[in-house]
Amino acid sequence: MRSDIVMIIAGAALATYLPRAIPFLVGFPENIPGFLRRLLAVMPVAALGALIFPAVLLSFPERPVAGIAGVAAAALVAWVRGGLIIPVLSSIASAYIILSL
Repeated sequence: MRSDIVMIIAGAALATYLPRAIPFLVGFPENIPGFLRRLLAVMPVAALGALIFPAVLLSFPERPVAGIAGVAAAALVAWVRGGLIIPVLSSIASAYIILSL
């Protein structure tokens, strides 16, 4: 195997291992300040939003309003009712209705 490929694989392995090992080495979460703990608590939501938002706008290039309406419907239903299945179904239904107009 070529040495540059081996270095890329080793770098990727190190980049994957370090974020998983550091909390155990530092003594997570006892030694982390409160503001950093709150920041880490919202990090998954921020990452998910950063992944979902562009996909919503690009899912229907000819009618991006369908994706936006789907997300809005899902957010509204999830906020009012909670759960997972009903918000997803409402999102699908609202996007379908807008696309079929």
